Amino acid sequence: MIVPDKIEWELIVVDNNSPDNTKKTVKSFQKSSPFLVRYVFEKKQGLSFARNRGIQEAKGELLAFTDDDVRVDRSWLKNIAPVFEKYDIACIGGKILPVWEKPKPDWLTTDLYGNLALLDYGESIIYLDKPKIWGANIVIKKSIFKKYGKFNTMLGRIPCKLFGFEETEFLETLIKNNEKVLYTPDILVYHYIPKSRIAKKYFRKWWFDNGELKAHLMGKYNFRKFLNTPYYIYIDTIKSLLEYLKAALFRHSDPFQKELVLFNYLGLISGRIKME
Repeated sequence: MIVPDKIEWELIVVDNNSPDNTKKTVKSFQKSSPFLVRYVFEKKQGLSFARNRGIQEAKGELLAFTDDDVRVDRSWLKNIAPVFEKYDIACIGGKILPVWEKPKPDWLTTDLYGNLALLDYGESIIYLDKPKIWGANIVIKKSIFKKYGKFNTMLGRIPCKLFGFEETEFLETLIKNNEKVLYTPDILVYHYIPKSRIAKKYFRKWWFDNGELKAHLMGKYNFRKFLNTPYYIYIDTIKSLLEYLKAALFRHSDPFQKELVLFNYLGLISGRIKME
């Protein structure tokens, strides 16, 4: 990795109570690493807990987040600091390009890339008015966390559930408060996509799980409902089912996209029933 001499930095690896050899692997890497590597253990499992622990431990002014299935570009660190020096911004996000373990199928269109935390808005720097950058490649000033708080621990991945939206909610807060959020293509990482995620069942689970998450975020509902689920959700679910059947039978549109919307509604109903 290319790092200018004037940049001081550290790598913080948060072990989120992993059942594997994370600690042993990091300790071994520390012995030969040419830069500072800090191992941190976070007992509470969940992506937001892990990220918040990293925020708490970090000593730098700029906090750059990535994931354990990501390879950063050689110029990743070198390109971060100049952006913050040139622009008055709170946060930047960059490209996340795929490294496919097996060839991508035709049904996996770019509309679904967000479910894989992939991102490419082209070669121009863009000010964002929507929270559409992902935690696998995001850099946020530490002062921003002091001002607005950390990531919501009700959101983000937890064991067995593909929950998300922790960075989306945080970025929404920034944008609503007129903080500047920037996309820059030079901040580049490569995201490894295993064959288990290049499968329709992965996307069905992603949409179902996030339907359950949406159900919990709705909170208490005091109006007409059945099994703790508002009547209008059942109506919307039936409409979604009919849209899927229409697409599957007549192929006027992509049936898989319609199927995923249906799975989202089913997850929503499941989540409401579990809350009862």
